[in-house]
Amino acid sequence: MGSRMKKSLKLPVLLLALIISVTGLYGCTAARVGDNELPSLQIGTPVPGSPDGNVSDPTDTSQELSYTDITLLSAGDIMYHMPQVRSAYNGSTGKYDFTDNFKYVKSIISSADYAVVNFETTLANQDEYTSYPIFNSPLETLDSIKDAGFDMLLYANNHCYDYKKDGFMATLTRFSEYGFDYIGGRRDSSSKSYTVKEINGIKLGLLNYADTLTPDSGSYHTINGITINDGCDEFMDIYVRGQEDRLYAQVSERIAEMRSEGAELIVLYIHWGDEYQLDPVSSQKNTAQKLCDLGVDVIIGSHPHVIEPMQILTSASDPSHSTVCFYSLGNYISNQNRLSFEDLSQSIRPYTENGLMVTLTIRKYNTGDVFVKSIQYTPTWVHRYQTSDGLYDYNVVPLPQATADPSGYGLTISDFGTDHAAAALNMTDSVFSSAVSAYNSQMDSAIEAFAAAHGN
Repeated sequence: MGSRMKKSLKLPVLLLALIISVTGLYGCTAARVGDNELPSLQIGTPVPGSPDGNVSDPTDTSQELSYTDITLLSAGDIMYHMPQVRSAYNGSTGKYDFTDNFKYVKSIISSADYAVVNFETTLANQDEYTSYPIFNSPLETLDSIKDAGFDMLLYANNHCYDYKKDGFMATLTRFSEYGFDYIGGRRDSSSKSYTVKEINGIKLGLLNYADTLTPDSGSYHTINGITINDGCDEFMDIYVRGQEDRLYAQVSERIAEMRSEGAELIVLYIHWGDEYQLDPVSSQKNTAQKLCDLGVDVIIGSHPHVIEPMQILTSASDPSHSTVCFYSLGNYISNQNRLSFEDLSQSIRPYTENGLMVTLTIRKYNTGDVFVKSIQYTPTWVHRYQTSDGLYDYNVVPLPQATADPSGYGLTISDFGTDHAAAALNMTDSVFSSAVSAYNSQMDSAIEAFAAAHGN
C-alpha cells in the first residue's frame, strides 16, 4: 500500500493558487444522459488544507515525501423483485442462491480496500417474501453480497421501514450477524448510525441519509406510504425534503465529532432525488452545495434507479474546499429493465438496467494531507436472460471488460446481450468519461507540483 510519497482530499492552499494561476478553474462538459445537450460540469481544483486546517508548508523540504493509498468502492441500489427471488430458489435444497448475481464483478469488488453498497430491502422474516411496493427478501441475499466482497451496507432508504420497526431492527441485526458494517440506521439509542472507519491507516468519516420522509400529519411522518407510529424514526437517518435545516445541523455536529475522532475525509452517502430522472433535480443540487459548504469531501447518491452525472462543487464559505459529488449510481441489481418495466416510458427503460461502481483512490501523505487522488468508474449492466425452466438469470457485468470479451462474461448466452451491453456502456461513458478524465488529469498535475515543492 505504501510507496515513496503519504495524505486526504486536500493539498496545501499555496498549491491551489499555483494551479489556478496556471490553468484557471478547469472546466469540462459531459453529455447528459438521454439527449444531446452538453451541460456545464465545472471541475474545480480540489486542494484545500489538511482536515484540521493546519496546512503543510510546501517550501519545507526537510522531509522526504511518502504516502499511503487506499481504495473505496461504492455501488448503487441492490433490490430484489419477486422474479429474482423465484429464480434464485433451488427446489432440491429448499434454499436460495444469489451468488451468480455478482460472479463477474466479484474480483473488482474484492480488490478494493473497502466496498460499500445500498441495501434497499428488508430481512424482516423468512416466512414470506415480497417485493414492490413492500420489500422483504431471503437471508441468502446477504450470503451473495458477502461473497462478492462488500464490507458496508447503507440502510437509509425509502424501503428500510417496509416492515415497520420490527423489520427495520431485524435487518440491522442480520447485518451484524453477517459481519457487515452499516450506517444510516441504528438498533438502540446508545449506538451511532454513522462511523469513523480506519482503513490501512486512513480514517474515513462515513454518514448515510435519505430524503424520503414526508412532513408529519398530526403526530406522525410516513415513509413509502407507511405511517411511522412506533418510534422507529428515532433510529433512522431520514429527513423531509424541503426541511433540510435539521439535516444540516446534524451533519455539522457529526462532522465535528468525527473530526475530533480523527476522521481525515468525510464521505456522505445519500438517498435522494426523483426516480427515473436522468439529471439531478434542484433539491439535490441545493443540498449537495450546502453539504459541500459544511465540509463534506465526497457525496455519493442513490434512489433515482438511473445514473445521474457527477460534479465537483466548490464551497461558498471556503473556496479552497471542494467536494466530489456523484448524484446517482443507478441500479446495481434489480428486475427493472426495458422488457419488464411497462409502467415506464420506453425512452427511459434501458437506463434502469445500468449502474456504476465508483472507486476512489484516497491518498495520505506524511505531511498530513489527505485527498481523493483519482477516480475510477466501472459502468455495469444487469444481464437478465430467460433460462430453460422459464425463470431468469441475473448477472451484473462490468461493461468495459464484458464488451471486450462477450463470451467470457456471458453476453452471448442471450441474443441481445452483446448489443445491449455495448449500448449501456455508451450511455454511461458519455456522462462520466470527460469529467473523470479531467479530474484525474488535474490531480496528477497537482501532485506533481506538490512533490516538486517538497524537493521530490
